[in-house]
Amino acid sequence: MQAFNKPWLTLLLSCALLGGSGMAVAKSDDGRKPPTKVTQKLSQKVYKVMEAAQEAMDAKDLATAESLMQELGSNPDKLNDYEKAQMYNFLAAIHYEQGDTAQTINDYISILRLEQPPEQIRNNSLFRLAQLFFVEEDYAKSIKVLDEWMQRVESVRPEAYMLKAQALFQLEDYAAAEAPIIDALKEAKKRGQAPRESWLGLLRAVYYELGDYRKAVKVLAQMVKQWPKPSYYKQLAGMLGLMESQKGQLYVTHAAGLGGMLENEFEILNLARLYMAEDVPFPAIRLIQQAMQDGRVEESAKNLELLAQAMSLAKESEAQIPVLQKAAKLSSDPKLYMYLGQAQIAQYQWADAASSLETALRIGGLERPGSVYMQVGTAYYNLKKYSKAMQAFKEAAAFDDYAKQARQWVNFVGDEARRARAISNI
Repeated sequence: MQAFNKPWLTLLLSCALLGGSGMAVAKSDDGRKPPTKVTQKLSQKVYKVMEAAQEAMDAKDLATAESLMQELGSNPDKLNDYEKAQMYNFLAAIHYEQGDTAQTINDYISILRLEQPPEQIRNNSLFRLAQLFFVEEDYAKSIKVLDEWMQRVESVRPEAYMLKAQALFQLEDYAAAEAPIIDALKEAKKRGQAPRESWLGLLRAVYYELGDYRKAVKVLAQMVKQWPKPSYYKQLAGMLGLMESQKGQLYVTHAAGLGGMLENEFEILNLARLYMAEDVPFPAIRLIQQAMQDGRVEESAKNLELLAQAMSLAKESEAQIPVLQKAAKLSSDPKLYMYLGQAQIAQYQWADAASSLETALRIGGLERPGSVYMQVGTAYYNLKKYSKAMQAFKEAAAFDDYAKQARQWVNFVGDEARRARAISNI
């Protein structure tokens, strides 16, 4: 809320003795010139009191300024409505400076209760009342007064629309809050005024609360373009995620990464997962490796497992092996030993694979142990250790999902073992 200042009073006093509204050449709160119709004026006596009060205010002597105004108002019958309006307006400025919001509100209400308050002062009083009610968190009153003010002025500046929108938002009337924000943006454009960042931020919040993610994304895209802040990139990516637009989420997060906006381990690994989900594992591998090298991502078992998964998608089984070995040593998770064994099988490292897979089985807790026994059997078969291979396949046969296949392997390996013995006897 604008408080009184010396230039305002100088203008008031210079006009008051000549008649007129006393504000005839000043701009109003709605951006237009007030009426110049001559109605009432300040008397010489009132002028001198206000001049003295202003001098007291300039000297930061608010008590004296208030005392002068109260003395002036002690004989209200001797004051016309114009003088009363100016007096209450002055008192409002004093009480505002004193931090007495309740009394400031009463001062403006006193202006509105006058039979013929000057139009300009009345309109300004309405607007400032709306501001004060908002500050006091009486949002319903703020909206009511704003609506009355809007009906009285010829044009409404964008900030006034936004005040109403903020009040509606605080009342959680999100659907109603959208219209005044749109009006503010239209009025700003008409005036050649750039929209403020906070305006679009409120509009985004409105659409989010309404569940209209498509419109929220549109607003956020504009915010990213005008104010490329990390928080807006992240919000946009999150909103695209809510819309299940994984590709769009990847593009935005990728851009944030290029701009150095990914600030923590979670955000870095989230981008890596998005790369992997879109079947582009190589950027994920580079991202995780570099982040681990820089110390931004911890070389934990879980993070190393994610790196190994990216390598698996990229068919980089050889590179997987040292990563999984390190991860397995950091954790007792049998799954990591299983993955390690599978990577070793892909590189024909049969002995190492058998050892890793048997470790996984020994730890226990695997979801599909039958599958692991099948892989152990395959590894021993390729090592030509037929007895161990047959034992592994027999273990696999105990699981319904692999019983038929495992028995076939038992017969096959038995035949191979007999053939090998026959050849060795020749």
